[in-house]
Amino acid sequence: MTEINYEKLIGQWHKERNLIEGSTDKDQYMKLIQEAGELSDSLCKGKDIRDDIGDMMVVLINIMVRNKLTIQECLSTAYNDIKDRKGKMIDGVFVKEGDE
Repeated sequence: MTEINYEKLIGQWHKERNLIEGSTDKDQYMKLIQEAGELSDSLCKGKDIRDDIGDMMVVLINIMVRNKLTIQECLSTAYNDIKDRKGKMIDGVFVKEGDE
């Protein structure tokens, strides 16, 4: 069974629709916030959130392609930033040590 490379397919989808050359990071960020609002609505209503998360990832892939980044690079950088982080939960939110 071959694994589908959705990052590549979605990047190509963006290119074919002129969403790389014809858009900007700022435009795509605004789209990301719109999609975040849809995720918030679904969470509040107890609806299925898979499409909302997927839509946000589609927009993030657009921004990554535009900046010649990959999901692997971004996740690796983020993980290396958080892997040794300490803190505690306050009212359901993780607060980094030193930010309390």
